[in-house]
Amino acid sequence: MLPSIRRLALLGLVAASSVVAKGAIGIKQAKVAVTSPNGLSDATYNLKEPTPLPTPIALSEGSTFKLSFSVIDTVTGEGIYPQQAHLLFEDPKGDDVTLPVTVKSNGKAQITINTAKPHPALLQSHGSFHLTLLLSSLDSLDPLSYPLGELSLPPSTLKPLPRKRHDLPPKQGDPAFQAQQEIFHTFKEDPKTVGWTLSIIGTVITLAPWTILLGLLGKLTPSLNFQTPPTSSYVFLLVLGALEALIFVYWLRLKLYHLLPAFLGLSVIATWTGIIALRELRARRLKAGGAP
Repeated sequence: MLPSIRRLALLGLVAASSVVAKGAIGIKQAKVAVTSPNGLSDATYNLKEPTPLPTPIALSEGSTFKLSFSVIDTVTGEGIYPQQAHLLFEDPKGDDVTLPVTVKSNGKAQITINTAKPHPALLQSHGSFHLTLLLSSLDSLDPLSYPLGELSLPPSTLKPLPRKRHDLPPKQGDPAFQAQQEIFHTFKEDPKTVGWTLSIIGTVITLAPWTILLGLLGKLTPSLNFQTPPTSSYVFLLVLGALEALIFVYWLRLKLYHLLPAFLGLSVIATWTGIIALRELRARRLKAGGAP
């Protein structure tokens, strides 16, 4: 019984240690290979973290810098695929540059810098960098930050550094601001106005029907018999005026949800007063002998 208890306790300790233990990202078989067109500057450096390169590397025109390694879990020693793999180029005199490292599913990784066709981000720099390999994973593995050493690019491959907005002139007499091309804007032509002749003709055509109406009204006035309308007609007209006033106030400052309750209420009142007014007018017409 006692040996079995000890065995269970030992298994429990092993399981607990495996749960508590936390792995970290590491590399193996790391190597830096420098090749040149004539082969005179070829060199190979084997790296073992955390030891950096033994000497700074100065690339010449047409030379190639290649870093290759395998990403592993330091606890199990198996190859892993990191979610983030970058090579940091730290420029002491300017902005840093970060380039991605190509990693396969089995953990094999490499990055190549060819001075014949360098990355555009490296062209506008001072050309001297401190390299740092950055590897990280989204799981429980600790990230890796491995300083590799110094690397410099040939000056002939670099481009002039861009001047920033608030940089001072590089030398005395050089203007900080340059004259830009003048901006020309063509404004829209003014709309053409209608002549006086056409305006007068349009006014006459517009007022002609009203002239005819006033002439006919003068002939009809003697035969008209004006009577005082019933009180309900005045009430109906008053409600219609209230509706018009409400719409005018709504146009000035009211919201739609303020308008609708009052508008619906006045509409019901206008309908009711209109029906009553029409009934009284019809009763008067029938009483006077008019047609129903």
